[in-house]
Amino acid sequence: MGTRRALVMAIVGIMVLGLGMANAGERQRPAREGAQPGERMTPERIQEMMAQRMKTTLQVSDEEWAVMQPFIEKIQTLTRDLTGGVGRMMMGGRQRPVRQPEGEEESDMAKATRELQETLAKEDATADQITEKLTAYREAREAVKEEVGEFQGALREIVTPRQEAQLTLMGILE
Repeated sequence: MGTRRALVMAIVGIMVLGLGMANAGERQRPAREGAQPGERMTPERIQEMMAQRMKTTLQVSDEEWAVMQPFIEKIQTLTRDLTGGVGRMMMGGRQRPVRQPEGEEESDMAKATRELQETLAKEDATADQITEKLTAYREAREAVKEEVGEFQGALREIVTPRQEAQLTLMGILE
């Protein structure tokens, strides 16, 4: 539950960072840390800024970050896969389909989610069909949870107690 809350908080933070001024007559806000005035905030740039902020918070050298970053990114990716990312937010009582980034292979979790959503979208889906897809979804979800745990354990082995505490507060570790 804590990981889901951290993910929601991260998404809200990203959305807040990406908002422009609603009215040109409004008072100028100070520039975002690491952003140039008037800079267009792309998802890649936001991710880069968040990584830089995390690196600063963890007080790590470039060499230490090079070791930690792949673990952190994998945990974040798996967590997004586990929760379905922004693509599964409830909208008007229906779930939007999960969007697979172009060029990326569909994960087992994304496939199970998509297949369950497709089955639920069929008015004539039988209880057995729904149960089958739900079971596959739950199995894929458990496999992702295990993988997240493995990466979290590996990350714990290479961080200091202070860094572990910071990463826990960030929702990367449990």
